Amino acid sequence: MLTRSLNILLVDDDDTTNFLHTLTLQASGVPHTLNVVETVPDALAIFQDQTIPATQLPHLVFLDLNLPGHTGFDFLDEYRKLAKDTATKPVIVVLSASVNHEDEKKALQAPEVAAFRSKPLSVAMVHQIISTYFPDLGTA
Repeated sequence: MLTRSLNILLVDDDDTTNFLHTLTLQASGVPHTLNVVETVPDALAIFQDQTIPATQLPHLVFLDLNLPGHTGFDFLDEYRKLAKDTATKPVIVVLSASVNHEDEKKALQAPEVAAFRSKPLSVAMVHQIISTYFPDLGTA
């Protein structure tokens, strides 16, 4: 499935968080290509774009819950409809600052969600996610 690099999609509307998470992913040493989007429609568009080869679709999605207009839960509902037609399914990790345990519970009940983690993303967290869901890739 993976060759040399992991395609990662970061869905978060906060520029500072996106900057910090970009630096964290770089510091992790995990070979990757990162695509950052700030809205649910932009994230869904990636999965709907028929011109993107399956090999370039995200392997890993870091999804915030509190987004403008549409929430991370809205993304999951819409993605679920798209996923029926997609052979390649990404690992979706909800990455949230929410302290509401109901958000975590609801997120983990979604079959598409592999994990729920609290912000901020750390190098150790990246390595744990990679070793759990992409053991063939390894970590630096």
